[in-house]
Amino acid sequence: MAFEKVSGSSRAGTSAKISLRKSGSIGINSVALDEYFSEDEEFAEVYFDEEENRLGIAGKEEKTDDSYKITRSNSGGTVAPSSFLKGEDLIPEITTQYSPETVRHGSVDLVTIDLNNPIGTHGSPVSDDEEDEEDVEE
Repeated sequence: MAFEKVSGSSRAGTSAKISLRKSGSIGINSVALDEYFSEDEEFAEVYFDEEENRLGIAGKEEKTDDSYKITRSNSGGTVAPSSFLKGEDLIPEITTQYSPETVRHGSVDLVTIDLNNPIGTHGSPVSDDEEDEEDVEE
């Protein structure tokens, strides 16, 4: 068996992932950002279906009263609805990854994650004295 060199760009993986971070933000890896959000979408509105325990994100080109900034980097993006996530008790003890899918909600296309169906975790649990500076790449 021969070794193959792993490129730095493969670290984010090849599958789209959206994460709920223990820091109170939503991480979108570069694959998911490219697949589900256009470069013109600089903002996002966040939806929550409490009954189905699903979180939805709708990309927006213009800022609205209900939108959050999508902060982009080479490794993905971040949306930070921290107060909402805290109020709904959705901030995990450990960053948790989900597989996104598109769902039509009325006239809005949502990128959704099923909070009952995580695909993995990243990092370590929150500790009382820990200051968390997580990378987008998950």
